[in-house]
Amino acid sequence: MANNGDNGNGPAVEGPGADVHPPAAPAPPVPAQVTAPVRLTASSVGFTIAIPDLRNGALVNIQQAAPKASMSALYSWPIISRLASDQAVDAVVFSIRASYAQALHALGPTATAALQVECRKKAIVLGSIRAGAAAAYRLAAADMTMSELCPSGMEVIGGAVAQAASGSTSTARWTSAQSMEDITPAEEGVISLCVYLGMAVPVLQGVSLVMTGHHYIPTTYSLFKGLKKQGLGSATVETRAWVDGMGETFDDMAFHKACHPVAPLLKRALARDMDVAQRLRASGHGSAAIRLPAVPSEASGGKAVIALVKSASETFAQMGHSVSWENGAALMVQLEHAAPGVEEAAACDRIIQWIADNSAAIAFCAGIVTHVHESTGSGRNTILAAYSIKRLIADNPASVNRGVMYARSANARLRLSMESGTYANPDFKL
Repeated sequence: MANNGDNGNGPAVEGPGADVHPPAAPAPPVPAQVTAPVRLTASSVGFTIAIPDLRNGALVNIQQAAPKASMSALYSWPIISRLASDQAVDAVVFSIRASYAQALHALGPTATAALQVECRKKAIVLGSIRAGAAAAYRLAAADMTMSELCPSGMEVIGGAVAQAASGSTSTARWTSAQSMEDITPAEEGVISLCVYLGMAVPVLQGVSLVMTGHHYIPTTYSLFKGLKKQGLGSATVETRAWVDGMGETFDDMAFHKACHPVAPLLKRALARDMDVAQRLRASGHGSAAIRLPAVPSEASGGKAVIALVKSASETFAQMGHSVSWENGAALMVQLEHAAPGVEEAAACDRIIQWIADNSAAIAFCAGIVTHVHESTGSGRNTILAAYSIKRLIADNPASVNRGVMYARSANARLRLSMESGTYANPDFKL
C-alpha cells in the first residue's frame, strides 16, 4: 500500500500519485548564552594617565597627563627592613643580592642559567645605584612610590643583616639572595662607579621630569651622558669594559629603572633647587649640577637666548654699542623660583612672550655669532645648535643677515684700528 503521507519517520515519499510536502523548516537558532554584566573597574592595560578637565574647573587642579607605564616587578626596589639610609652604602652588597633575588622571584621557573647571569649584572647596577641615592638623599618611605617597592626577605638586627622573620616568602628570597656568587674584584670597580652615579641620578631624573614629564626618554638621554662620562673618566679599564659589555642595558638600569621608585615630586623639587646644584658640585658631580635649576622644555629657550646675546655682546662693544639681556635673566630667575603648577606655567608664558617680542633682535645676535663662529673656524657651536635658536634663525632670515653684515663691519673696523696703531688697550684683568 502506497504511503501518501508522513508516517512519523520523515517526509512523504515522492512518486506517482503521492502528495508533495514542502521541506521541513530549519531549526530555530540557539540563543546566545547570557552572561552576567562585567563590573566597570579601573583600566589594567599597563599604564596610568591623569585625565584633567580641560574645559571646566580651576587651572590649579590640572595635572600633567603624560602616560606613566607601570614598572616590571623585575625591577621593584626590595627594601631591607630597619636599614638606615645613611648605612645604605655599607650594605650595598646586600642590596645587590636583594635585587638579584627579586629578579629570580619575578621570573619564577623561567630563570634559566643564562637569565641568572643577566640578572646578576642588572642587580649589581640596580643595587649600587640605589645605595648611592638612598645614602646621598637620606631616602625614607615617604620619599618613595610604594607600588614600586617590594620586600627583600632581609632585615637588620643588631648591626647584622639576617633573614626577615616573616614566613616562607622571606625564606625563598633569602635563599635566592644567598645563591648569588660573591662579588669579584672587577665588579667592585663597577659598584664604586654606580654608587657615584647614584648620588646624582634622582636629580637628573627630576630634570627630565621637569622638561618632559618622563624619567628617561631619547630627548633627555644627553642629560645622563655627561654624568656617565665623568664617572668613567676615572674608572679602570676593566670597569669600562664591564660597562661597555652591558651596552644600553646599563644605561636603562642605571638611569631609568634604579631610581624610578623615588617619588617624582621629590625628584622635581631636587632638580629645581640651586642649593642641590652647589652640593653636587662640591661632591664632584659638576656634569649634573650644570643642569640645575631645571626648567620646562617650552621655556628652556630662554637660557639659550641669554647665552646667545652674551656671546654677541663683545662684537657690539667693538662697535661702541651695547646689548642687554637683564630682562630675560630676570624672567628666568622668576621661573626657577616659581611653584609648580599655575605659577610655573605663567612664568613659562612670560619667557615665551619675551622671546617672541624680541625675536628680530635675537636673530640679529644669531647672525653676529654665526659670522664669528664661521670666521674663527672653530667646531660645533652648541648655542647655534639649540632648537630654539635654529627656529629663530629660520623665522627671521633678514635680521640674521643684518647681524652677519654687522659682524663683518666690526671685524673690518677692528682690523683697520690694529693696522693704524689706534687699537685700544684691551686692559685685561684676569
